[in-house]
Amino acid sequence: MHPEATRRLGHALQAISSIQRYTANAPLQESLSDDLTRSAVERQLGIVQEALRVALLEEPCLRQSWPDVDALHAGCARMRDWEQEVALADLVGFVGGDLKLWQGRLVEGLRLQQGEGARLEQQIAENLGRVGYE
Repeated sequence: MHPEATRRLGHALQAISSIQRYTANAPLQESLSDDLTRSAVERQLGIVQEALRVALLEEPCLRQSWPDVDALHAGCARMRDWEQEVALADLVGFVGGDLKLWQGRLVEGLRLQQGEGARLEQQIAENLGRVGYE
């Protein structure tokens, strides 16, 4: 995976974790009813949205691994659309459902990426050792 895509997916994961911290002290509906918390959550959704946009540009094959990643990107945009005045229930459903699901997917995807990178480095080292480079 392209390093910038990996970095951006890490940003998305950090933003999702921030959203969880903002909403951890009270039931989700109550947390998101507060204007300051809702504004902070919407800012973090913007970070997720932008991180996904760049990651998908850098690594289009992410769509093969996660065919519904575009739906997450669109969902973040929809939840941040101030002109549409997103209903609280929709935001609660998105944060409590889609984002939690995607947090797990991003963690697993980045973990697999790190594992593949380590295996590749090991193979390179072994091949270099065979030809006399160490």
